[in-house]
Amino acid sequence: MATDLTGKSGPTIPVPALPADDRAESVESRPALPDYGPGRWFRACAGIKEDIMDWVPSDRSKYSGLGIIVMNTGCLAAFAMFAALGKIVVAPAIALVPVALAWGWIIFSVDRWLITSTHGMRGASRLKVFIPRLVLAVLIAFTIAEPLTLRIFQNSLDTQVQTSRTTQLDEYQSSLENCNPVSGQPDNSPGCSSFHVPVANSPYGDQRKLSNAKQQAAILQAAVDSAETSYQQALNRAEGECAGTSGAGMSGQAGDGDLCKKDYAAVAAAKDRLDSEQAQLTTADNTVDTLNPQVGSAEQVYAAQRHTAIVQAIAARKMDLGQVGIIDEWNALEQLSSQSAFVFFGHWLLVLVLIALDCLPVLAKLMGGSSAYDQLIAEQVAADKRVHATDLQLREAAATADKEVEIHLIKMRKRERMLNEDRAERVRSAQGETDGLDDVRALAAKWMREAPA
Repeated sequence: MATDLTGKSGPTIPVPALPADDRAESVESRPALPDYGPGRWFRACAGIKEDIMDWVPSDRSKYSGLGIIVMNTGCLAAFAMFAALGKIVVAPAIALVPVALAWGWIIFSVDRWLITSTHGMRGASRLKVFIPRLVLAVLIAFTIAEPLTLRIFQNSLDTQVQTSRTTQLDEYQSSLENCNPVSGQPDNSPGCSSFHVPVANSPYGDQRKLSNAKQQAAILQAAVDSAETSYQQALNRAEGECAGTSGAGMSGQAGDGDLCKKDYAAVAAAKDRLDSEQAQLTTADNTVDTLNPQVGSAEQVYAAQRHTAIVQAIAARKMDLGQVGIIDEWNALEQLSSQSAFVFFGHWLLVLVLIALDCLPVLAKLMGGSSAYDQLIAEQVAADKRVHATDLQLREAAATADKEVEIHLIKMRKRERMLNEDRAERVRSAQGETDGLDDVRALAAKWMREAPA
């Protein structure tokens, strides 16, 4: 039964209950139930406070994606460090993993701080806050992008490095061969000061002896030819004189005369001179014949030792070059970029793309604008400031209450004491005036008694 406004009773009409879904839609509870799915962990990567996010559950997917971006940046940083260490440190790959993970964690922590520190920022102040954070993100991105770029171009860079090293070793070998000739004579020019190799048993001394012997033999051969010519001329002259041949300086008389004897004496002298020169030439030729095989043998030994020394020097230089490192690949990339405009633009395009990926956490937060979560964070911060200010005022009042009471009591005592002192002063002043009047009266009486009747 039910009673209406007129007081009459009537049957109760049942009202159908709303479906459960309609009730949920009509009255949506806030805060929403906590989310314990994987998105909660991703949002933690972006520094989200779940107790505030429960008031705006529509922002959960947005900040879960932001957390994934932050985590991906850390993973990129770890891989970049792993790739860089592989070119710098000679160690098993498994030994580089902890260092790479530590670097990835550092970058992840920095990016997380960059994002967390911007929550609640609104208005023009957002740009002032984001600009220095974006600059820091770009600097961090360079440290991540360059190793990844080298990793992507690694095959071409390794080929370029090997080509450059081969050219460098060929030039080094050519300098060694030019500065250490087969003759064994050292090249002391300034350009060869750093290209000398130690080789024992140089044939240069024997070559000098052989050269001197050949020069001496050539001189003696010319002397022998001259002596032989002189001898032949003297002999022809003597034979002509003795045969009675007429001519300049000849008697024209046959027979063994004085001129004939004189000419044959000159023939004997020319013969002696020819024999002497011929003996010296024979000695010189023998010396040359003796030195030739010695020099040839010494040159063969020196050439073998020189070749071995040059090969060892090239091997040492190759060992000094070591394995291909990150500096070598940077130089190779610079060389390829200078040789090809396609490589140059492709390299920088890839670097810019990687930098954009590394800066994506800050860029995503900046491009996403202010969200409802940012507004709640700002209000929460403002409320925390007000609560803190009130709490600070309360603690200040509680801490200074006793002191303020003591100050008040001291002021009251001071005021009471000043009143008492003022009252006593007035009493003393009044009493002094009374004592002075009595003295005047006594003096007047005395004068009256002493006055003549």
